[in-house]
Amino acid sequence: LLIKHAGGWVTAYAHTDKIQVKRGEKVRKGQKIATVGSTGGVKSPQLHFEMRRGRTARDPRKYLRGV
Repeated sequence: LLIKHAGGWVTAYAHTDKIQVKRGEKVRKGQKIATVGSTGGVKSPQLHFEMRRGRTARDPRKYLRGV
């Protein structure tokens, strides 16, 4: 699941079980967008989260409050 944000930012979410938003839908802060799953080779449910600016992945701890 990829979500586009202002300023060229994109957040990426992987290993989701069920995506709860539709393509092109605007999402709000705090809105449930997906449930955590265990796709691929993972042994337990987990979330892979990335923040990207352009094509470059960034460390989310530098950009998110309370992390």
